[in-house]
Amino acid sequence: MENTVSLLDIAESPWQQVLDRVRSECKDFFGAVILDALGYEGMCNGYAMLTVPDELRENWVNSHYGDLLRKSFSSVLGSEFVDYRIRQIAPSDPIPEIKLTMPVIPKVATAPKPQKRPKQALSLYARYTFENFVEGECNSTAFRACQAVAENPGDPSLNPLFVYGETGLGKTHLLQSIAAKIQKNHPDYSIVYCHAYDFLRDATAMASALHNKTGNVRELAQKFRERYELCDILLLDDVQLLEKGLWTQERLAILIRHLRAEGKQVVISCDRHPSKFKVVDSDNEARSSRSSIPSISKKLLTPLESCVAVGLDEPDLATRMHLISKKSEDLPFAKNDREEICRYLSMPPRKNVRLIEGLLNFLGAMNLFCKADLNLSSVKRLVAPSEHGGHVELTAKNITEAVALEYHVEVCELSSKRQSAAISMPRKVAMFLCRELTTDSLQNIGAMFCRDYATVIAAINSLKKQMEKDASLARRIQDIRYMLEA
Repeated sequence: MENTVSLLDIAESPWQQVLDRVRSECKDFFGAVILDALGYEGMCNGYAMLTVPDELRENWVNSHYGDLLRKSFSSVLGSEFVDYRIRQIAPSDPIPEIKLTMPVIPKVATAPKPQKRPKQALSLYARYTFENFVEGECNSTAFRACQAVAENPGDPSLNPLFVYGETGLGKTHLLQSIAAKIQKNHPDYSIVYCHAYDFLRDATAMASALHNKTGNVRELAQKFRERYELCDILLLDDVQLLEKGLWTQERLAILIRHLRAEGKQVVISCDRHPSKFKVVDSDNEARSSRSSIPSISKKLLTPLESCVAVGLDEPDLATRMHLISKKSEDLPFAKNDREEICRYLSMPPRKNVRLIEGLLNFLGAMNLFCKADLNLSSVKRLVAPSEHGGHVELTAKNITEAVALEYHVEVCELSSKRQSAAISMPRKVAMFLCRELTTDSLQNIGAMFCRDYATVIAAINSLKKQMEKDASLARRIQDIRYMLEA
């Protein structure tokens, strides 16, 4: 009978009444899990003494349930209640709130089993490794920062790491390279590599289950915790796709702070620097916004601004040449023309790696299905720009403009009377290329530069002799030609 009375007193305790009130009004899908971890140590000078196992839950309780807790305590305890206080305790620490009078049966003491971290199934591209990444001036900083993270995950100086750049520049390649390297060096680590849509799906699944009162919310919340909160490494790709999900952004902000506090590595990729986002305060404001700039909540912007941000730029000429040379190793380019073909394909300033890969895939398909030879002349023919099915013809005007741009002079200066080396050399080059790449007569070419045809012949012959003696000049002129032909 005494034990029965004690149990009834526990069920009707003030804390249980407060907890029941909070549970009944809780609207957050994490509520079930968060409240399960909340402990009660009693009252002290009007303060309700509560406990939580970690900082994540302390922040969550204060930001989401603070007012609700105060309201519930006031309803149950009246003027006796002043406020509540929270302290963090390890999960193994005792919480002295419930004391049963049941006799205790002695047990043999056993060491507590450590909680097993669930291993995450990684879905990675085999070719996305650091060894296959082409480093250049345009991406060197990001590449080396990602290598450093892979070698020493959790290093506070690079945690979190924010990798940004436009699409097709290698962000996914770098994130997956980090995952592959850490998986090789630390097979016991729990690594999560996921796309932003995956995180959005997992978060909204629980929100939808709570809102529609369907499914097992507690089970979904536990799976979310096992996947994201207990991991050692979080690699989140294309975070800008969370643009309109401000509620999900706030969940991500809490997760980043939690993992960072635990010394777990976080790497995020995005198509822009955090400063390029439009900051909004509420979900309603985000819905009403028609801006083409993605919006981000202040709560997520705070941890992102504290990240180490490293960018990837458009590939420069040297990087394009290295990329094409490496990625075309399996293409049957004519042996004697391979180097010139790679240089020819490198000249146009293609914006990203995907465009380069698409071009090489096209040439491979032409060789495989159309039996096209891949020598220099056939490659030029295959990749030459066309308009309405026909080739675009070069004119003396656009050749002159290209040469002026290459030599950093004004077009009008090429037809002036000036004879300085800074003007005469590009003038000769323009005349030479006009003769080589167009069907214009010498008279028409001369008229373009306010010269007679004899002067044009003399200039072209003079340039040819210089090219025979100066390999760098010949190379530069050939590159301009490739640029025009491509």
